[in-house]
Amino acid sequence: MTRRPASPAPPGHLAALLAAGAGGACADMAAVQLLTSHHYWLTQAGFTAFITTGPSPLSGRHLAHVRWKAAARALAAGQLPATGSEAAILQIAASLAAGLPVRLRDTITGLDHQNLAAVTDAIMTAGGRPRR
Repeated sequence: MTRRPASPAPPGHLAALLAAGAGGACADMAAVQLLTSHHYWLTQAGFTAFITTGPSPLSGRHLAHVRWKAAARALAAGQLPATGSEAAILQIAASLAAGLPVRLRDTITGLDHQNLAAVTDAIMTAGGRPRR
């Protein structure tokens, strides 16, 4: 399958393509859910450059994937501007989707109630028990 960087698209469209790309894998769905609920990263061209889109080799259905490791490296290098909570959300999503290490003690302490709830929901989804 040939992949190409995501072109600028409405965040809702990118979220749907990423959900399709997750293919029902709980941890991948949790990461997409976390990014989508946060309403920041899918609107940032610097981040969406790390999203690739293309047809599924099996179904031909259009889907998308985040290059999590590359995005996390860019964030750590200061190449993706973000507040502390925005950075935390991306770090946690990358940890869920790609197994990248994250220090929860440091990462979650600055999150407000809404972001903590989103992280909790994502963890429940990753564990196969999404909240309804």
